[in-house]
Amino acid sequence: MKRDEILDEALGLLLNRGVKRFSATELAERLGVVKSALYFHFPKGKASIVDAVFAREEAKVLQAMEQAATSATSCREKLRALAAAKLGSVVNLARLFRVSASVSGELAAYFRACRERFAEAERRLLERVLGEGMAAGEVRALDLPLVAAAVQAALLEVTQSAVLRADVSAEALSDLLADILFSGIAAGGER
Repeated sequence: MKRDEILDEALGLLLNRGVKRFSATELAERLGVVKSALYFHFPKGKASIVDAVFAREEAKVLQAMEQAATSATSCREKLRALAAAKLGSVVNLARLFRVSASVSGELAAYFRACRERFAEAERRLLERVLGEGMAAGEVRALDLPLVAAAVQAALLEVTQSAVLRADVSAEALSDLLADILFSGIAAGGER
């Protein structure tokens, strides 16, 4: 049995059951192996399986975000593209596995509490893109770490909402987010 086969099946279970109800026993049953066979690849059991699933999926999302940002030219387009890449990746997974509101909330809480590696890498990417935008005069010169944290928080909340909304596309949400970031929400262009 290959590690990726285990992670593929574990991903489905996590997205359907959540972290708390995820069971290594059920995973082994679904894979048609004894539970101890999982320990060959994941010696610490459930915790290391969950960590490996998130690490793999986070790497995919970060790679998609990086590629999207490098393909755009302006800061606005880079932010829109990386938001679309993140939203598209997460929303596609959630819709594929039909993630419920309760599981979505639990996964978001788990992510906030335990996934600092991804959050830090995402924040560095946002700081780089925003810093380039500031240097090019596309973004006002503000406290870069604070602006990146604000954009990251908005992106996280939009991502969590997008998972539960079948009526809106990742592209539409990323366009809306970029519009809010660059044009604001005031009527008539007021600040």
